[in-house]
Amino acid sequence: MKDNNVILEVKDLHKSFGEQEVLKGISTEVNRGDVIAIIGPSGCGKSTFLRSLNLLETPTSGQILFEGTDLTDKSTDINVTRQKIGMVFQQFNLFANMTIKANIMLAPVKLGVMTKDEASKKADELLTRIGLLDKADAYPAQLSGGQKQRVAIIRSLAMNPDVILFDEPTSALDPEMVGEVLSVMKELAEAGMTMVVVTHEMGFAREVANRVMFINEGIIAEEGTPEEVFGAPKSERLQEFFVKSVIGEIKHGIKILCSKKGKGSRDLFQLK
Repeated sequence: MKDNNVILEVKDLHKSFGEQEVLKGISTEVNRGDVIAIIGPSGCGKSTFLRSLNLLETPTSGQILFEGTDLTDKSTDINVTRQKIGMVFQQFNLFANMTIKANIMLAPVKLGVMTKDEASKKADELLTRIGLLDKADAYPAQLSGGQKQRVAIIRSLAMNPDVILFDEPTSALDPEMVGEVLSVMKELAEAGMTMVVVTHEMGFAREVANRVMFINEGIIAEEGTPEEVFGAPKSERLQEFFVKSVIGEIKHGIKILCSKKGKGSRDLFQLK
């Protein structure tokens, strides 16, 4: 019997690039309302897995079912399905020659989901929601990185998706802008939006997600609630990953402090 609570189902997903097998038989489900944080070392396959969920990467084998429809079936019109699967990228992907409001209105109008008037009203509502209504007529180059990523998120919301996929949405941002983007994502999670997020932000994974997947060497090596994964990691590899993540965050924090002080780390920590 079909479970209507399952929005995405992945069955034995494999993906190879030439001789290199990147995904090695991943099977999992995404339920409505889930906020899933996907963590793991660089090159482990987490972004490839995420991009496979809407066929931005074509699986070598396996099945991906979205609301019961097999996306890997050649008879499936993936462009229709993608209207219900939002995507937020690292690099914003806003059209530089269009205003912020026009960027948000483009897909709903072009795909016939809304009239221009309806899309205009929706764009205003969404811009108000993130406090950027005054930037409606500005162009992407006039916005900060954090502002552009917040616009990219609400652009995906304009299509009223059933799930949104986030591919490291804060990795291209200056550290000071990360918080404003994570805040928008947290609000979405609290509103019940289904989200699958590839992230290096351990705080977000721990505090906002209801499920955490640790991908390593092309498989889901460990999975559970944030309490289980962060509080009692089972594998040595995950424990090692957390230690390296903490060290990386400390080094990153020192770098930010040094840049603000305009001094080297030796000067910053020198006793006076």
